[in-house]
Amino acid sequence: MARKRNDDEKPAPDRARAVRAADSVERVYARIKDFAIDYRFRPGERINEVELAAELAVSRTPVRAALNRLQRDGFVTAVPNKGFFARELTPEAVRDLYELRAAIERAAFVLACKRATDAEIKAAAEAWTRHSSLKDEGSWAKIAVADESFHRALTKLSKNAQMIGALDGLCARIRFFRRIDLESAPRRDRTYHEHDAIIDALRRRDAADGASLLERHITLSSAHAIEVAARGLARLFPDTAA
Repeated sequence: MARKRNDDEKPAPDRARAVRAADSVERVYARIKDFAIDYRFRPGERINEVELAAELAVSRTPVRAALNRLQRDGFVTAVPNKGFFARELTPEAVRDLYELRAAIERAAFVLACKRATDAEIKAAAEAWTRHSSLKDEGSWAKIAVADESFHRALTKLSKNAQMIGALDGLCARIRFFRRIDLESAPRRDRTYHEHDAIIDALRRRDAADGASLLERHITLSSAHAIEVAARGLARLFPDTAA
């Protein structure tokens, strides 16, 4: 009886084609994800898979695979018999994402106070303070990158893989709003002040104080959510801005 050949026993050309196909899917996924993060697709619009495949110079197969993954990641929605649609941009959606982020980071901070070593806490704090010069430069785009890195570093101190993974996904989904938020000079000033207070609580391993500071630092009020969403819409649709 002939033995079934496994994937590792495929002829070399077949394995090479399989590797190239997998690489193509990953590249297409990364490109389309970048489009979705920056709202290259207008909120609520149907995504034209044929045009997207032509733009990326690939077939529809990797495009469809990427869109299915992005649906699971929360960047697009799928409607039966109609296709994929870009995520909506509403104040409620912005608020909900930030409230979820606050819940994750608050819980992660409590665990970090218990599990992180002194050396790990020092490294996380220094990773942020190295960016202190950006405040004077007014480099809001660079500050947004540094801010995201700081919050991810804090969550990694929890040593909880599920929390780390969940925050990584959320960071991508809110990146557009984080950039807009930090364009404001007063908001940047508050960010530096609040980060200093959070680091101080972490060094003292004061879980209650630090968790409370983080929640206030992250959670958007309804009014702020409306403001950020409105500014985002104005950025995406400048022709309709007042």
